Amino acid sequence: MTKKPIILKTTEHNEPDTDNIDVDINEIVKQLKFDNEHPEKYLVRLNNSRLEASYYIGCKWLIENECAIVVDPKIENIDYLTMFLHCFNSPIISNRLSEIYKIDFNAPAIKLPAKTFELTPFIIIHFLNLLKKIVKKGLKKDYIWIEENLSSKVKGKVLLTNNIKHNFTKARAERNYCKYQEYSYNCIENKILKKALDFVSSYLKHNFSDNKELLNLLYFNKKVFDYIEDYEVTTNSFKLIKTNSLYKEYNEALKVAKMIFKRFDYSINRTIIEKEAEFPPFHIDMALLFEIYAFSLLHKTYGKDIIYQYPAKYGAIDFLNKKNKTIIDAKYKEKYSKEEYEISDIRQLSGYSRDINVIKEVGIDINNEVPIIDCVIVYPDQENGYETIEKENFISQNNEIKQFYKFYKYGIKLPEKK
Repeated sequence: MTKKPIILKTTEHNEPDTDNIDVDINEIVKQLKFDNEHPEKYLVRLNNSRLEASYYIGCKWLIENECAIVVDPKIENIDYLTMFLHCFNSPIISNRLSEIYKIDFNAPAIKLPAKTFELTPFIIIHFLNLLKKIVKKGLKKDYIWIEENLSSKVKGKVLLTNNIKHNFTKARAERNYCKYQEYSYNCIENKILKKALDFVSSYLKHNFSDNKELLNLLYFNKKVFDYIEDYEVTTNSFKLIKTNSLYKEYNEALKVAKMIFKRFDYSINRTIIEKEAEFPPFHIDMALLFEIYAFSLLHKTYGKDIIYQYPAKYGAIDFLNKKNKTIIDAKYKEKYSKEEYEISDIRQLSGYSRDINVIKEVGIDINNEVPIIDCVIVYPDQENGYETIEKENFISQNNEIKQFYKFYKYGIKLPEKK
């Protein structure tokens, strides 16, 4: 009988709970090669000989098929699906959304209760929004080969073997079995995307039938892809795809479509939820998700005045408000909801405010006296945070970090599951 793998559980920034589990953490640590600069590899890093979770949630194997770790969000009941969906409203950063999560379909799956994570909806939200961009831009067309038994005409070249089989042996002298090319929407890429959309439609029907936002997104895409021919996708189908730099959205959508097929093992019957689920090892970068979510709120309020990832002389600033001459940084740290701060964050923003590139970008003449630039730290605050960016409250006395001049903080209330 195969031994059941050990599952360690924890939340972001905490140690795994081993109270009721027969496991020697020290022995596990000896077998692993930790890279604290890339904690997403195991979801945990080594901190003074102790395992500690970072900013990533998900599940990963520590020792394949023997011991896995599950990391839940540190903010209880956080709705990271809604956060992810909200990010698509800001087209400027939609190309970074694929960086938020990574899935390893080549590693053995980890068996967990089906509701442990909402991984499949995460992929589906990404896919539907990528399709929406494609539909708005217009489906691509390409030359495809068609074989057809034509009456009283020849098109392309006559296939002699098929012509003998279907026509000469049946005394159909007026017909010609031909093979020719046609410029059509029924290219392989569109057929694969349509099939993935069928999988998504089945999954939403069984699991999210009351989610109007997702269903509206589904129907928006389906009304266009319904005109594409049906096609049975296999693992070999993706070898037929031709990448094209003119259709960048297609490259990303096909990559996510492949995830959908792998998630359901290429069987549409598996789109019906099961009591027990197998999760491929994956992670979601919650710090990056928060950063992009914060940008979507800032962009909604300030529009093009907000520059995302402005390249300063040493490092990139999360957000620069050029018009208001404000440096804004997203910190996925709840400690700012109290009268606390991290001096390293203060030093980081102080350095940005003295960066020559930044000073020039906001229109300050460095030959004259340079004023102190406002610095704002945006952080999660579920109790007293704002659901939107309010201009009148963004920089105010109430939000001052009192130990430092012209330093402010602004709490954002993140969506919660109903």
